[in-house]
Amino acid sequence: MTTIKFLAFDGASELLFDESKNRLTGYFPDEKFDLSSQNPDILYFLSGGSEREALTYAESGKFLLLVAFEENNSYAAATEVKAYFDSIGQDCQLADIKNENDRRLIQAFIDAGKARERLKGKRLGLIGEVSEWLVASDIPGETLASKLGIELVRIPWNEVRNYKDFTPDAAFLETYKTDSSLNISDAGRVHQALTEIISRKKLDAITVECFSLVNENGVTACLGLSKLNDDHIPAGCEGDLASITGIMIAKEVTGIIPWMANTVQVNPGSVKFAHCTAPTNLLSDFKIETHYETGLGTAVKGHFESDEITIFRIDSSLEKAFLTTGTIISRPRSKDACRTQIEVKISEKASGLLKNRPLGNHHLIIPGNQTEKLGIFCKLKNIMVINS
Repeated sequence: MTTIKFLAFDGASELLFDESKNRLTGYFPDEKFDLSSQNPDILYFLSGGSEREALTYAESGKFLLLVAFEENNSYAAATEVKAYFDSIGQDCQLADIKNENDRRLIQAFIDAGKARERLKGKRLGLIGEVSEWLVASDIPGETLASKLGIELVRIPWNEVRNYKDFTPDAAFLETYKTDSSLNISDAGRVHQALTEIISRKKLDAITVECFSLVNENGVTACLGLSKLNDDHIPAGCEGDLASITGIMIAKEVTGIIPWMANTVQVNPGSVKFAHCTAPTNLLSDFKIETHYETGLGTAVKGHFESDEITIFRIDSSLEKAFLTTGTIISRPRSKDACRTQIEVKISEKASGLLKNRPLGNHHLIIPGNQTEKLGIFCKLKNIMVINS
């Protein structure tokens, strides 16, 4: 529940408070607000003369939203307080509740707060280990717990039932049906093995050290992970904890499970991404191919549907995030990269950061412009956005 502090001059009438409360609930009829908390998320300025009381929340250590309107010197008071907060480094943003665009900002702030609460208590399963080449993508369990409230559950491969013991699910076979000779049935068995461990361990998300599976058995987890994501269960590959954490955040903030992709090439103003698994609900069409690096198993080669996208990546300390928008300008079919591929036009600032100050290899591709929602979430969690 979003916590709000009403601020007004000493001796302000109950009518002023009632009118302001009615305005709030009128604009946000589906939301519930806690008006009694002494640790508010939103400072709601009802009038001038409220500035000094607002300083009680200076240096709160949290991102605050300052909400105001034109009457009663409300906006004037909020402007004065914002200037003071800025001068001492208290992170805040000012919104006019009567402005439609600002109301969208307020709603995004409320939704980000809900996402923050939903992440608490989530159980993230790491099957196997973080792949050895992901030297910048391991997040300690203690950091996940303290920063986001996510519990990391480490699961060695010997605790996962052998995929050969399972029968493929009919819905899986229908989703990934192919006329080729590729073994979809084994991919379906892997999907069932992952589904079973998720149920048995009561997991909310998984990331899988998948190369050991393909190297030892010649079968990949690509399709199984794709299907889990289609079914709204966050699932990532290579044991990449930074990526799966970002996927969990994106799901709660935007309602969309993104595509986790390799950075293939960065040029001034553009970047190429590719990977062998993708949620099929983000694709307009796809076919089944072998896994790129090994030539074994099965993988998704698809046409990413949305042209407008958001690119998102968090670092291994949960202190920084890369966040920008882009437009897909081509969907390559290179044989020298993972199966699903896109080329994206981005700003030269963003491409410069990706080349010179990357937070890691894998980035998350989300349809549409999700930067405001994700940016506010990062502010709420004291994660510095290095591009927007």
